[in-house]
Amino acid sequence: MQNYIKHKIEELIKTGKEPQYESLSAIEFLTEFDYATKYLSRLLKVRPFVMYILLFKRAYFEEGKRTITVKLSELGENLLSDLGQPMSHDVVKRGVNDLVRLRIIEKRPPKPGQINEYEVKLPSEIREVKEMIKKSEEKTDEFVDDSKDDFYTDPQKRIEILKREDYKCFYCLREIQRDDFYLDHLLPRTKGGQNYKTNLVASCRTCNTKKNATEQEEFLLQVYRRGLITQEEYQGQKEKLVKLKEEYNQIESGI
Repeated sequence: MQNYIKHKIEELIKTGKEPQYESLSAIEFLTEFDYATKYLSRLLKVRPFVMYILLFKRAYFEEGKRTITVKLSELGENLLSDLGQPMSHDVVKRGVNDLVRLRIIEKRPPKPGQINEYEVKLPSEIREVKEMIKKSEEKTDEFVDDSKDDFYTDPQKRIEILKREDYKCFYCLREIQRDDFYLDHLLPRTKGGQNYKTNLVASCRTCNTKKNATEQEEFLLQVYRRGLITQEEYQGQKEKLVKLKEEYNQIESGI
């Protein structure tokens, strides 16, 4: 059996063009799989959850359609009991029946001599999962004002400054590592400067040592004159410096 999503990915790689999908695109498949593991797993016990993942994979990854015919004995072949044997038909059946009862999948009326047919719903179509997705998105959209948080002493927040600088020294733009960087206050602590993120930039060991008490603008100019950064890079960092100082002053003045 040709795996549906796998075939579509191979088609994309081969042609360089997004292929047409009968059901889910690769991105949609990954999104729904994430919903299943993140949210649906909270609703189901282990057995029915495993049954769902196998049915979901069969429907959307392998066949590319939501209604599939499945022999429950085939599902059991992918699972082992505590004795190391393929899962019994009764155990598999109970797990699938739990999904039917919860209306996560729907069993079509059986016809004499035909294999069981099931419609496999997407995680995002299940009411409880929809609610969890919505709550998660609302939580993500909530604005968190961290403008006055301590980004100097908090180890995790220190890293945020390094990430903001794209893991580069603010002054010479050389790459720096998480375990070997320094934070420089734009307005020194001795002059009342706070540990706000807008008052901090990441620097390498060399620049931190050479700069000492030199003003940031003057030190940036020195770095440029030594040929460590280009004129364009110098102008870019100078503009960033101005913007950070403006934002810091606005926070301090309560604007």
